[in-house]
Amino acid sequence: MIRINRCKKNSRRQKGMTLIELLIALAILGVLTAIAYPSYQEHVLKSHRASVMSDMMKIQLELEQHRTQSGSYDYTVVDNTAGTCNSRLGCQTDTDRYKLSITSGASGIDLYVIKATPQSTLGQDKDKCGTLEMNAGSVGSAKKGGVNVDRCWN
Repeated sequence: MIRINRCKKNSRRQKGMTLIELLIALAILGVLTAIAYPSYQEHVLKSHRASVMSDMMKIQLELEQHRTQSGSYDYTVVDNTAGTCNSRLGCQTDTDRYKLSITSGASGIDLYVIKATPQSTLGQDKDKCGTLEMNAGSVGSAKKGGVNVDRCWN
């Protein structure tokens, strides 16, 4: 049996959202965005840090390979002025994020030090690890404001 309501023939049901419902949805979206965006920014900084660490390891491997073949280190694999590594190594580091350099002259484990200095151009200087260094003994360290930072190389 079909029920027919003959009392309210002319009434129409509204379809859509009210202004209050729309404002509540926007407020919820704003709160979620405010929570998620800093996490996203941290992830971006961390991914660029991982990229420069990988490039530092490539540079070290190239240095050691050259030493094995010729008996001396080739420090020209990094252009200390431009902050870039040799293109044949396949480095992925963006120079607006990090500038690479090599210092040499010490002895032992610190015979050379590969350094990645964060740049402020794209905000990499906000990374918690700061300046990254790796010496000839493959020991990595990180300093921010002259203070050692733990858990950056693992």
